[in-house]
Amino acid sequence: MELAAALAVFIGSHVAISRTAIKPFLIEKFGRSAYLAAYSLLSLVLFTWVITALLQTRIIQLWPTTDWGYGFALALTFFATLLLGAGAVSPNPFSVSFHEQGFDAARPGIVGFTRHPIVWGFGLWGLAHVPANGDVMALLVFGGVFAFALLGARSLDRRARQRLGEDTFKQMTASNGSLDRNAIVGGIAGALVWMGIVWMHPRLFGVDPLFPFK
Repeated sequence: MELAAALAVFIGSHVAISRTAIKPFLIEKFGRSAYLAAYSLLSLVLFTWVITALLQTRIIQLWPTTDWGYGFALALTFFATLLLGAGAVSPNPFSVSFHEQGFDAARPGIVGFTRHPIVWGFGLWGLAHVPANGDVMALLVFGGVFAFALLGARSLDRRARQRLGEDTFKQMTASNGSLDRNAIVGGIAGALVWMGIVWMHPRLFGVDPLFPFK
């Protein structure tokens, strides 16, 4: 089954790279930003394969698609892309980030709201698609993305505590979040990406998320 193969490769690549010596080797060799750019591109390509395979599977419906499901998906994916954009440009020593340097514990920006904006962005993106895709395989894929984010956030916290020490970790996470320049610029970029995805969605996946509102 193509979907099973796509999921196995997608999950296996993440485990093989992030939980082995491959990740530190690549970061040391090419730099953190280049590593994350390549890793993100690989993840995007593999996840596109997952979605393509999902669209070809037999539908076993669990519940009907409703207008509110589309509205829920639009609202939550918008928020998810804001998190992804803000997280991508904000320094973050605790989680997935394009750069760790420059983090100010007294003014943590978006990281003060959530230590894992990129992880939660992907997780909420998955959750957003659950009500509008009421079939077994879609539930496994999109619900799996959300579960993966839950487990990933806990794992990243655990590793950050081990790396920094519990006292330092608490000191660095004590300040409240704020909408700093990185959060605003990244959020605007995320909103533009969201608009582009909504526009391209019927062309890429054959479903117009705006059709109940037209």
